[in-house]
Amino acid sequence: MRTFLCLLLCSLALSGAPPRNPLRVLRVSFWTDARAADAPPLTVKDLTAKLGPNQARVVSLRGPQDGLVILLVLDLASDPTAAEAAKQAVGESLKQLPANCYVALLKAQDGLRSLVDPTPDRQQIESAITPLPVSGKAGLLNTLETAMRIADTMMDKSGVRVAVFYVTDSSIYNYQEDYTNPVINSSDYRDMSRMFPEGLIKDKISKLATIMSALSPPLFVVHLSYQSDRLNEAYQSGLMSLAAESGGASAFCRSTAEIPGSINKIMRTIAASYTAEIELPHNPPKSVQLVLEGEARLSYRTRFALKEK
Repeated sequence: MRTFLCLLLCSLALSGAPPRNPLRVLRVSFWTDARAADAPPLTVKDLTAKLGPNQARVVSLRGPQDGLVILLVLDLASDPTAAEAAKQAVGESLKQLPANCYVALLKAQDGLRSLVDPTPDRQQIESAITPLPVSGKAGLLNTLETAMRIADTMMDKSGVRVAVFYVTDSSIYNYQEDYTNPVINSSDYRDMSRMFPEGLIKDKISKLATIMSALSPPLFVVHLSYQSDRLNEAYQSGLMSLAAESGGASAFCRSTAEIPGSINKIMRTIAASYTAEIELPHNPPKSVQLVLEGEARLSYRTRFALKEK
């Protein structure tokens, strides 16, 4: 609870007073990489939106010039060499973030734990990252729902841009819970676990996708060590789909040399992101499909499950 309150209070301070908007709105995070670096920020007038077949009004837009909170979650339990490269890359990327970006540092092992509350002090974050041990069990799947719900509440209460960014070296074999779907009856050729060993992984990813469909923040993931066996491929594909469907992005490194570039690219994408508020109809359906267009191709999520009032 303390972690949540600290994160929320920091986001409220960053955004100013909580927004007083009587309209019911859909919050959508997006980015575009097709604009020149010196191009002026997008405005509401640059966007058109449709919810289903109907035009929808873009009420407000927050962009790179506005406040941002990044929940940086480290899930480092396997490879010390890759983890060290990631720590250094995160430290370098933090230095390039604009001053209006606050970063909170959390770790995923043994449940989601806050290490540093949201702060613009890059050195404080870097100093907390450096001594973190690389040990324990993978924690991404077990902490993702909590991280996304905290970020969603921060976005809802403050209106500030919020993103969740996991840096992980997780292997599906290194979770406390067994996701390997062992053969239940080795003498029964009809046992479906023989044919679909990734069934438990897909079930977990599906449940997380359902939960996240009603949450607004985007998820970004950098996986430090791509693994090509069948179960880890199913796991990594699941992480990729969760990030994409949330309006975020992912990168999977096949070598230590790829880690700095991947982390830097994701961090720059987050910093350059926008959050639009789109007016919902008076009696919206339980889910909506969004089409958002601008002067360049936009990367955003297209399907939302709407929360109850």
